[in-house]
Amino acid sequence: MRIFYAADLHGGETAFRKFTNAGKFYNADLVIFGGDFTGKMVVPIVEKGGGYTCTYYGSTVKVKKVKELPDLERNLRDAGFYPLVISEVDLNKLNESDAEQIIKEKQMEVLKEWIKLADERYAKDEIPCVIIPGSVDDYYLDEIINSGNHIQNGDGKIIEVNGYEVVSIGGGKQSVFRYPREVSEEQLAVKINALCAKVKDMRKCILNIHIPPYDTDLDRGTLYDKDLKPVLDGDSLATAPTGSKAIREAIERYQPLLSLHGNVHESRGVTRIGNTICINAGTDYDQGMLRGALIDISSDGALSYTLTAG
Repeated sequence: MRIFYAADLHGGETAFRKFTNAGKFYNADLVIFGGDFTGKMVVPIVEKGGGYTCTYYGSTVKVKKVKELPDLERNLRDAGFYPLVISEVDLNKLNESDAEQIIKEKQMEVLKEWIKLADERYAKDEIPCVIIPGSVDDYYLDEIINSGNHIQNGDGKIIEVNGYEVVSIGGGKQSVFRYPREVSEEQLAVKINALCAKVKDMRKCILNIHIPPYDTDLDRGTLYDKDLKPVLDGDSLATAPTGSKAIREAIERYQPLLSLHGNVHESRGVTRIGNTICINAGTDYDQGMLRGALIDISSDGALSYTLTAG
């Protein structure tokens, strides 16, 4: 049994397209996506003075001709942004409600394309694919996430593939960011315990949980204050465990074969909790890079893994 896992692609177009080909490329028997499909920001490409201007990553980019717009839009999409071509007059008319509606429409538009593409490719390759929403993927996206004919939204479910039970929980734990799908530790505990109680054989159980277990090599993240500004520790950014205690306690208690996680982008790595191998594949979606994990499980239950990038 060979599994390919990735997460946290956040609107990065090239990275996601690589994901839809990864199952075939790595000869996987199962592909799992660990949540966070959507990007977080619309970037206006403002028409004024006979040209177009946009600002992202602290730099301003200007193009003079309409025929140059597709390249600029592609660069923005690859970085995980949603481009919006708009006149300066119309931009100045937008209010907060307008901005929220625009990002909602952009998220839905791109996710529809993504789910359709992944569904078609994995159906053609005859590779099972289990997906879940992450903490930033709002509930209004559920209908789209559930729209695949071949790929399956595993959130809150147990999906059996080749004799292995994939237990999936999307969303995240409460944080200063207040992402739409965050829940309390108590709610996470209820969810995971209810599902794990139904697992037939933990020696063949794979957890697919967006949030990583607390205080491991997989959850060391930058600290932010209530104003969403990074906290400094001297001249460096302060870091701390940002994962879930409920998830860690469940892994310690149930000891599944494998536990796959995302959410904390900078904590790519592998750790062990008891007999359970836990992996965070990390992400560099804004560089067009697909980071993932390739896991091989032998017939006797022995497990080996490789962190991938490409």
